[in-house]
Amino acid sequence: MEGGESSGKRASAEEVKSEPEEGEVLMMMQDGGGGGGALVAAESMAPAQIDVRMDLTLLHCQGCLLPLKPPVFKCEAAGHVVCYHCRAVHGTICSRASTHCGELDAVVGAAKVPCPYRVFGCERHVVYHEAADHQRACQCAPCSCPDPACGFAGSRAALLDHFAAVHRRPAVTVRYSRARDIGLSVSHRWNALVGEEDGSVFLVSLGPLGAATAVSLVCVRPDGEAAPQFWCKLSVERLGGNNRDRLVLMASAVSSSALSTGAPAPGQGMFLAVPQELLSGDTLTLTVCIDLIRSAAAAPKSTTPQARTPRRMQ
Repeated sequence: MEGGESSGKRASAEEVKSEPEEGEVLMMMQDGGGGGGALVAAESMAPAQIDVRMDLTLLHCQGCLLPLKPPVFKCEAAGHVVCYHCRAVHGTICSRASTHCGELDAVVGAAKVPCPYRVFGCERHVVYHEAADHQRACQCAPCSCPDPACGFAGSRAALLDHFAAVHRRPAVTVRYSRARDIGLSVSHRWNALVGEEDGSVFLVSLGPLGAATAVSLVCVRPDGEAAPQFWCKLSVERLGGNNRDRLVLMASAVSSSALSTGAPAPGQGMFLAVPQELLSGDTLTLTVCIDLIRSAAAAPKSTTPQARTPRRMQ
């Protein structure tokens, strides 16, 4: 940790906010408030939290190389620091890691790092061993503009503003479990929808598929591999000859995409094939109904640490 000037002044903002070098992490340590009475006066003068720069490997298990999380152990032979899951198997390498390090529990439980998506608007600092989980769920994680000639990437809120300001395609607001008719121009490859209840962003893609037009819908999310959160029903209906209605319909779970490769290609994944005769000139009137998938009630979280898959340190 870098000290202040001899006069006792705190480090400047430029020093505190400087970017960490390769192999280092710049993190925030928070005082747990467990000091004794004799230290009250000194602690009252100290900041509640400080920025610390340290070697990244110090916060990783020396067995599986994953970020340490409480409880932390060390072996008696060489002092290797390992996680709960590696403490037993470490005995085949050195000696069984049977000593619990309560002091390290406090360190790895309090060490926080800024979200990597702060440039996109996230101002949170998260506990280091929870950073990967936060990164997958961060609402500010960037998604890409589906226009192949546009290189914009930003949070979903910024993406909606970009659609309206740059591409002149403001998002259409929909309410879950309620059907809405939307007139779409087939000359526009994509159009955006936004859920009124939670601000989720959806992309309706259109493209030629033989003599028909393929229509698909994806949820715009940075974690494209996540389990579906929505179910949709797409339909196109038009009054035909002899007063008969003609209808095509598709119901499917909604897949997710960060749009890093652009809008889904026509016919990719689940889609609705709309015959040419159901179009009115260049306009396709699509009925959209999106349902939020209600997950089962969350079970109480287990206090037993779950197994971890080792990986190589980057």
